[in-house]
Amino acid sequence: MPAVVDTLAGESRSIRHRSTVEAVRSIRVELGPILAGSVLPFVLVLYLALQGGGYDAVIRSEVGVAVWWVLLLGALVGILPVGRVTAAAWAALGLLAAFAAWTALGISWSESSERSVAELARVATYLGVLALAIAAQGRDGLRRTVYSVGTALAVIGALALLSRLHPSWFPANETGEALEFGRSRLNYPVDYWNGLATLLAIGLPLLLAIAVEGRRIATQALATAAVPVMALAAFYTLSRGGAAEMVLVLVAFLVLYPRRLVALPSLLLGTGGGALLILAATQRDALENGPLSTQAALDQGDEMLAMTIVVCAGIALTRAALGLAVRHGVGPRLRVSRRATTAALAGVAVVAVVGFLAAGGPGELSERWEEFKRPIGAEGGGSERFESASGNGRYQWWQAALDANAADPLIGIGPGTFEYFWAENGSIPGFIRDAHSLFLGTLAELGVIGLILIAGLVFGVIGFGAWRSFAAEPSARPWFAVATAACVGFAAAAAIDSAWEMGVIPIIFMLLAASLLSHRADRDREERARAAAPRVAFCAVALAALVAIAIPLAGTNSVRASQEAAGASRFGPALESAREASEIQPWAATPHLQQALVLELGGDLDAAASAARAATTDEPTNWRTWLVLSRIEAYRGRAGAAVAAYREARSLNPRSPLFAR
Repeated sequence: MPAVVDTLAGESRSIRHRSTVEAVRSIRVELGPILAGSVLPFVLVLYLALQGGGYDAVIRSEVGVAVWWVLLLGALVGILPVGRVTAAAWAALGLLAAFAAWTALGISWSESSERSVAELARVATYLGVLALAIAAQGRDGLRRTVYSVGTALAVIGALALLSRLHPSWFPANETGEALEFGRSRLNYPVDYWNGLATLLAIGLPLLLAIAVEGRRIATQALATAAVPVMALAAFYTLSRGGAAEMVLVLVAFLVLYPRRLVALPSLLLGTGGGALLILAATQRDALENGPLSTQAALDQGDEMLAMTIVVCAGIALTRAALGLAVRHGVGPRLRVSRRATTAALAGVAVVAVVGFLAAGGPGELSERWEEFKRPIGAEGGGSERFESASGNGRYQWWQAALDANAADPLIGIGPGTFEYFWAENGSIPGFIRDAHSLFLGTLAELGVIGLILIAGLVFGVIGFGAWRSFAAEPSARPWFAVATAACVGFAAAAAIDSAWEMGVIPIIFMLLAASLLSHRADRDREERARAAAPRVAFCAVALAALVAIAIPLAGTNSVRASQEAAGASRFGPALESAREASEIQPWAATPHLQQALVLELGGDLDAAASAARAATTDEPTNWRTWLVLSRIEAYRGRAGAAVAAYREARSLNPRSPLFAR
């Protein structure tokens, strides 16, 4: 009898074990692809966009913590990775991980450990998104990701346009209130017109792919109708860089997409509808130039909304009719070989080059380049901006980045410290936090080594995607083409603007890169679970990333709690929170500076001076810490110390209007 009981107990344990294994296997096979291809991209992109584009360090870091926790738990229980990670995906992970490690190493030679640690947290967040997207990729992940990201960007474009046509439905334009010249530029929901234009440009090829490759006619029609919405929203941003990015992604789409003739109806309908709406928008000056609260602007907003609905509905119905005609074999079917298409494109390119030369294109480019180099140019308040080539200081910022790199070409000046270099050495007045170029900014802060790593990642993904657009199995080529075209849009934005700092934009790139690099033709074959040793190593990396993100996040939250308490005249809790921030980040200047400000408000000037002096030690090239110290020393009656601190602040930011007064 005992033997029978033991046997039954053993069988029961075996059954439970098999059930657990089957459950884990089911999660790996079914939940992973849904998470990576549908839920994760859509939710992440939409959430970050609605949270100011993920520019805020707290929002971005909270996403990073959540992503790394999912990775850690998924690796511990064996759910992640869903399948075998491809060699290309490992290469991308290796490059970004090496960039993160180099950023961490840069803390040792940085003049601001606080800024460098914050940059490390940023890169660790992006690394986590890339790792999670790769680890959870499953069958048909590339198509799912294109659908999900494209849909999210279409929703963002629609919300952005509605916020322009009916601003009363949405929150107040804080960017427009803070920057007078930004009132006429559409920036909702990311609070930056160039960032919004970049998102719309990235979404354009994705929507075109859905319009052509969608399995349902309704999906094709809706995707085509969304293109004019994206185009009109991009017009209202008045972003010249965004317009250039849209042209670039369309060129990439046409070059890479294997079924150009099939895509032509959707492309013509979408872009034609967009052109019609933009033409109508240029005839409504009150809506174009603002302010949007006037009755004229409100009336024109109603007109444009009605026109947009009519145009998009017409395009959707036309696209649906074309889809039905194709499905039922009505109408001619054009078939052109790849060789003929390539020859036609080459002929168009030759004609374009000849026409460019004949029209005096090189001379015009030279004049535009000279205009770009001027820090201030005549732009106009509305669509006239598109006629200007002024760089608004970009040429000077990029020159300063090269000058910063010259100080130590191999390793740079330290992550996150370009702001201080510019304040002291810039050639024109004005505050700037970064060089408005991922590549030149990285060259300045992390040297040639950092540039090689990040450029290798971005252009390696684009090169791989372009190759697979021609070499992959025929059913996958369209998805490779449009995802690569979207990545081209990211690279262009990262080269000329602060795209790397607005979290939603590089995170979209990471999602698309993961789907490009992880696509496999043999996804039907089930993969074996990973061995324990690699999972343990990965868990160690995940824990390190969590620490790198969580520490500056906790410090920032404490500083903000202190600022909020001080604003309510609760100086005791404010000082306690500031000291807590110093304990979390003893190397950071901001907590010490916050303590100094709170103590100054509370009347303890001696302690305030001591805290301000500690902040100058933490960040000796930050002019703000010296200016605060100067004021506190003046209140203490120490004129000599106050003047010395003031002179130090002025030497670190000599072109500031503050010191000119």
